[in-house]
Amino acid sequence: MLYGLAQRRDGEKCSEISIPCNQAKGTISCSQFHGLRGQHCSWTKVSQPHTEICCDGQRHLRKENTHCCGVKAYNIKDPLMKCCTGTLHNLTIGHEAQCCGSILQTAPNVCCLSEDMEVLYSAKMGFGCCGHLYYNTSLWSCCAGKLSPVPQPGQHRSEKIKESKLLSVNNLNEADLCDEMQIGTVESVSLHGIMFNNVWRIHGRQAIMKPLALPHILQTPDHCSTLKLVPGKSYFFDKVNVFTDFSHDSILHSLHSIISKCYRPVTTTS
Repeated sequence: MLYGLAQRRDGEKCSEISIPCNQAKGTISCSQFHGLRGQHCSWTKVSQPHTEICCDGQRHLRKENTHCCGVKAYNIKDPLMKCCTGTLHNLTIGHEAQCCGSILQTAPNVCCLSEDMEVLYSAKMGFGCCGHLYYNTSLWSCCAGKLSPVPQPGQHRSEKIKESKLLSVNNLNEADLCDEMQIGTVESVSLHGIMFNNVWRIHGRQAIMKPLALPHILQTPDHCSTLKLVPGKSYFFDKVNVFTDFSHDSILHSLHSIISKCYRPVTTTS
């Protein structure tokens, strides 16, 4: 990946991920630190790009379906490997794992997420998520990602609470991830729905992308279900939910990851 450079006062240059480099000091790439020769790598220093892959400065052999997860490389189609925001986890057979940030979420813990962060909490009766906050539903109410005091405390704890939630595409099971969904850029968010532009229908298993007519509006059932989204940012969505991707730094990386994991080429027998 190429990073834009910005000149600092001390003469060094910084990449978009804020790692300094200085050509005079012998540093070649600004995309990571360089240690002893042969121990670290960058996309500019991988001598055999068809057989090697560089993961955050660490060189690995490039095997079938190899992707990076932090400094490690793994087979993205391996059901026993789970990458959570740069941390690679080994799973056991039959374990449906979900991520909460870089942590592997296990029951009965609860993960609450917002546009800015994912936070793992110990599950409590009568609590719910409002963005990345975990709140007491007898004392607070959540509407459009904001908490307000309940006018009359004492709400029944067993009552189903409508939560305003943004979901992680990394926690979709393979059937949902690889089936049809849509991706679009948020133009505006109102009390009645979310307006997307530049909308594409994608099908990971078939590696198909098709543009849709504009604009596309995802209606919300009530104003309290409105999500806090960033205009100009792209999100995945289906008929009900909106998904973001904390594990990749661009939408192209997200799409490449989905297609790499889902695509099954059609084989023909002669």
